[in-house]
Amino acid sequence: MLCEFFQTYPAHMAGKLMNVYLTKRRRSMNTTEATRQLLPPSSKWLLSINTLFAGASALSNTFLNIYLWKFLQSVEQIAIYNFYIFLFSAIGYTIAGWIAKKSDRLYTLRIGVAILALFYILIISFGSRAVSLYVLLGMLQGIGTGFFWLSYNVLVFEVTEPETRDEYNGANGFLFAVATMAAPLLAGRILSTLPMKGYTIIFTVSFALFLTAVLITWKLQPKGGPPSYDLYAGFSPQEHKNLWRKMLTMSFSMGFREGTLAFLPFLLVFVVTQDELTASRYLLFTSAGSLVAYYVVKKFLTTARRNTFVTTAAFMLGLSVLMLLFEVNKVSLFVFGIANSLFTPLLVIPYSCLTYDVMGQLPEAVHRKVEYIVIRESVVNTGRCLSILALIGLQWLLSEGLSMKLTFLLVGLSPLVALFFFRRTNETLRV
Repeated sequence: MLCEFFQTYPAHMAGKLMNVYLTKRRRSMNTTEATRQLLPPSSKWLLSINTLFAGASALSNTFLNIYLWKFLQSVEQIAIYNFYIFLFSAIGYTIAGWIAKKSDRLYTLRIGVAILALFYILIISFGSRAVSLYVLLGMLQGIGTGFFWLSYNVLVFEVTEPETRDEYNGANGFLFAVATMAAPLLAGRILSTLPMKGYTIIFTVSFALFLTAVLITWKLQPKGGPPSYDLYAGFSPQEHKNLWRKMLTMSFSMGFREGTLAFLPFLLVFVVTQDELTASRYLLFTSAGSLVAYYVVKKFLTTARRNTFVTTAAFMLGLSVLMLLFEVNKVSLFVFGIANSLFTPLLVIPYSCLTYDVMGQLPEAVHRKVEYIVIRESVVNTGRCLSILALIGLQWLLSEGLSMKLTFLLVGLSPLVALFFFRRTNETLRV
């Protein structure tokens, strides 16, 4: 009975939210277009899994950095923790790709969520003693994340077509924004009432959400594929090699931007204010900004407008760091966070859609999709790792204040690099 509840209720709620979103979306579409863009039933289960994953991650992952800060009191050590997450995420992708080709992508999805559940069991069991194991925790979280996202990206490629990809990404973005709005506010309220014991409650709830996500995977259909696993073919396809290399270069610049932004702004909000509730409000405002941005993307984004969206996003994201170059305080961090949340979807959604479009043009796209995804994500995680290494290196060489400003400057310039390669890739694809 309990298992049936866990399998049905979260998917039911996610399905209701998605239906509300799609109904509003289709009111502005004619009947033919709406019918063409209907999503298959399996996409609802996949959206449910990702919504649970987003909720669990938003509830705990960001606050885990604060939890570590309370004991370590070091930006450098927290950066090392996140470095190991991204490094072992790339390793997790590679191992998961091999397992997915030899068996089924659902197995790697379940293994990934199970590893993340184990990660939270360790934190709950060890309590404050887990802080001394922050490198091991980063490795474990990275491998679990790599397993999960490998399977998820493969499933997205399978359940969507070019005609439905924008619709799916919009629904996914909507549900992701809702989850990341509600979870941090709840977490902040718990932590403001129960400062240290609240972390145990949060990590326990995250564990339950991950467990529910594992149970829902049995609603998806297993599907085998060719057992051969050739990463060289994924890196250097026989056709459209230059097109793929441009896409990978853009992926690197996207990863470089994400590396430090995954943890640094939110951590600095807490360091400046010393208040979990204020940090929760920061996440609430940024999630609300993302929700608005996803609505704009879904209402106005077309293939012809991709360049316009990415150009606008790249320049606005570059401008958003200017205040942080003068002073890092509560106001500048909130302004940066809100601007970042408003314009990041305008960059990420066209990039995601273009990536799958490019993959669809590569040889043996159906049989080599796992290899293409592993290579792309390895490049993204390489960018993330180098971004964090740049932060650590600047911390060693310069004062903390100056190193932060230079880090944000590098992060601000990376979307312009992404813009350059996005336009070149898009032009080559449309020729």
